[in-house]
Amino acid sequence: MVFDPEALQTAFELMIFGMGGIFLVLFLLYVVSIVLIKRFPA
Repeated sequence: MVFDPEALQTAFELMIFGMGGIFLVLFLLYVVSIVLIKRFPA
């Protein structure tokens, strides 16, 4: 197996963007749930 630093860098960039997207979606869901709880209390 030949080690290709360019492919490794591309893999890390994809991983960072993927994880960043997941955390962004979770953060948005968290903020929306807080807003809904404050707007419509039980």
